[in-house]
Amino acid sequence: MNGNDTMPIRSRRSAVRRVTLASVLAMVVAAGVGDASAGRIDPPGHSDGNHCLNEFDVDLNELYGVAEQFRNRDCQVVSAGEHWVIGPLVWIVNTGAGIVYPSGYTPSEPEPIDDFTSKLSIRVVVDGGTTRERVRVFSPGEAVRTDINILQLEPGAWDGPYPMASMMPRMRPVSVGDHTFQVFIELSAEHCDGFFTDPDLSCLPAGELAFTPPRPLTISTPVH
Repeated sequence: MNGNDTMPIRSRRSAVRRVTLASVLAMVVAAGVGDASAGRIDPPGHSDGNHCLNEFDVDLNELYGVAEQFRNRDCQVVSAGEHWVIGPLVWIVNTGAGIVYPSGYTPSEPEPIDDFTSKLSIRVVVDGGTTRERVRVFSPGEAVRTDINILQLEPGAWDGPYPMASMMPRMRPVSVGDHTFQVFIELSAEHCDGFFTDPDLSCLPAGELAFTPPRPLTISTPVH
């Protein structure tokens, strides 16, 4: 992840956090296994129930300036009748003098964060494989933020403020009850994050990739 491929992060946990190709394909982390301190400040529907804390006690709504309810492993219940935001699902990249690439790879943009977003589209499937299936496709301009770095999202977990693409599709209201959703990304060309010279650790292939497994989504009646 620098000139000699030494990881600038705490242990191999970072590979899961960074969602390298290997971890994307292996990621079947159970939704809902979150830190005890994480979650919503109040239940969905309360006046400040849209504030979701991650396991690092970061208020995602404040960090991103988003009013809608986040749906992630720490905050799984969404109020009926409200738009909701998936994520943030993040792809973290290197920057500056530390950038390295596998042999033969040429990025489309000088900075890995711009290379990633220039090749990206996002597809979300709600209730896939059922009669209720709905599909939405998002461009980076609609669903990606690059103004927040990983240390702001996970303080103390990384040794530098690496750039990241925060993928946050804003979804339409869903009926009360139990549902599923899955997020796919599609890249117009191969992308490498600039951390490794090994493409198995650093690169995503062109084409569509399941960025998450199917995950449960619970829509609740608002609390009054």
